[in-house]
Amino acid sequence: MQRSFLSLLLILFATLTSLEAQTRIMPLGDSITWDWYYGDGRTDAYRHSYRNHLWYLLQDGDYDVDFVGMRTNGQAVSPAFDGNNEGYTGYTTYQIKPFIYDHLKKTSPNIILLHIGTNDSIYTSPSTAINNLSSLLNEIDRYERDYQKEVTVILARIIPFPRTGSWVSTFNDMIDDMAATRVTNGDKIVVVNMERNDIPLIDGIHPTDSGYKVMAGVWYNALKKTINDDTSVLIPVYHMMLLN
Repeated sequence: MQRSFLSLLLILFATLTSLEAQTRIMPLGDSITWDWYYGDGRTDAYRHSYRNHLWYLLQDGDYDVDFVGMRTNGQAVSPAFDGNNEGYTGYTTYQIKPFIYDHLKKTSPNIILLHIGTNDSIYTSPSTAINNLSSLLNEIDRYERDYQKEVTVILARIIPFPRTGSWVSTFNDMIDDMAATRVTNGDKIVVVNMERNDIPLIDGIHPTDSGYKVMAGVWYNALKKTINDDTSVLIPVYHMMLLN
């Protein structure tokens, strides 16, 4: 009896990696997530941002993922990709905060890709923007507590653009400090660096398609580690075994 039970355990752990649940990823942010630039004449069906390029990388890597969000676009893009997202043109961190809790309830992501703060530079100081970002992350924490969910936020140091001077670099340094404090206090946050010189801009703010490909590569490298290390998306079949 004991040998049979141990054998069953060995089989279980040997096959556990093949029993992964689908990973639900929410792309969250402003027009850089939605895909819009000044002078853009495309319809929403042709908008994709970094998301199509990231989808292709994830499919090529055999990751079972589902992009989630209350909005969708890119239906005419080829090859086809999952166009669900939470990208809002012109929005600041302060404007996203009021509805994110409700949207999390409806879409239940495992991972959030968050690039936000570009529009904040028009209206507020870096310190105010960081406070607003922290409030947004508090809403994600509230959702986790209320629904016993665990969400990893992959948080970007945002893309630099010339017209803000030192605003972006100051904001990004504050992101690092805030994230480190929150991680110490138990948050699951991974900071990625989009403050790069190899993301070309089409209008001085928004990336070109080749810039979005660079962004996709940065997200992908972080996602590979996050998904591979995240045991919360494993199906708990061992509970069923013990009950039987």
